[in-house]
Amino acid sequence: MLTHADFLPLPYTPDLTEAGVEFALRSLAYSYERDGRSPYGRLRRMAANVSVELAFRRYLTQENIPFDVKASTPFKDRERFDVILNGQRCDIK
Repeated sequence: MLTHADFLPLPYTPDLTEAGVEFALRSLAYSYERDGRSPYGRLRRMAANVSVELAFRRYLTQENIPFDVKASTPFKDRERFDVILNGQRCDIK
């Protein structure tokens, strides 16, 4: 069972939001609609996901934790990259 101690609080700065929004705007034409969500909802979700992943990468770098970044599989977003820790892809939420 997860506890509060299992979660890692990540510092969050405005530049992460800017990067997430930039990614979402570039990717909007390549994304598809799920569950009838609006384009606004897709943009918001994409921007949030990218921002958090960037915050995680920043944390790993600051803590000198080795990681790789690899392109996602072809059937996913073409511009998406995943963090690889110890050979395992991380799906950051």
